[in-house]
Order: sequence, then C-alpha cells, then structure tokens
Amino acid sequence: MDLYRGLSVSAFLWLIVASGCGGGGAYNPNDVTVTVSPASITIPTSDQTTLQATVHGLCSSCAPSVLWTIAELQTNGASGAQCNWSGNTQPVGPCPDGTIEQADASSSLTVTYHAPSTSGTFHVTAQWSTLFNPVVVKNGTSVITVGP
Repeated sequence: MDLYRGLSVSAFLWLIVASGCGGGGAYNPNDVTVTVSPASITIPTSDQTTLQATVHGLCSSCAPSVLWTIAELQTNGASGAQCNWSGNTQPVGPCPDGTIEQADASSSLTVTYHAPSTSGTFHVTAQWSTLFNPVVVKNGTSVITVGP
C-alpha cells in the first residue's frame, strides 16, 4: 500500500514541479538556471552529504520547486527517482547508486544523498521545468564520488 501511495505522491509532486510558474509577472523560462551545491564532492562509502538546489530567474510570485533524480538509475525506462524517500520509509530498492532523502517532500530544495556501500561516481540532478508549451527544462547536477 505504501508503494502505491508513494507513487501517487510522486506523480502529484511532479505535476507541481512541472508547472513551474503559473503567472505572477513576466519572465522568460529560458532564462531560468538551476545549480546544485556542492557541484562536486567526494565522500566515503555508506556516508551522506547535504545537497542544495538554487533556482534563479523565476517570476516574483513563483515558488522554486525541483525534481531530484540519480542519473545512474535512469535505465530501462526508470525515471531515476525510484530511490527517493522522505520520512521514515526508505525505498525498498534495489538502490545500488544511493538514495535521496527528502526528495519527495514538496518544494524540497535541500536533500540528503545517502551513498551506497560500493565505490563509484554518481550524478544527482535537480530538475525544474514548465508545463506549458513549449516545455522548458533546466537542470543542475552534483557529481558525487564515493570511495572507500
């Protein structure tokens, strides 16, 4: 039951994220930028780090909102968000590339990346987009090197 609720919440949040801004002043969505801090970091296996997304160039009444994903999980049609979680319910996995805590919280610009128990380089992306035509998508990425 929790899996279905999580999927429904994720789908609903994606609609909120995808809508970007619904008005409140003239702005050009092509001028929006997304950055993630730190841009790159090295952490030990099974450790964690805090990531912060910043969205610039939105209209004055627009609330910044992003969708977090791990790029390495984007295989076989998966979105890369299947290892996102909030609260006390961690994803059932498998999550060989780590997990992102608080990524499913509404308008979460700060998340915690939990590294896997194996070494590797992982790309955690914060994505902002519009819902209207044309769709504009802007990404910011943190490159995380996980080592022993």
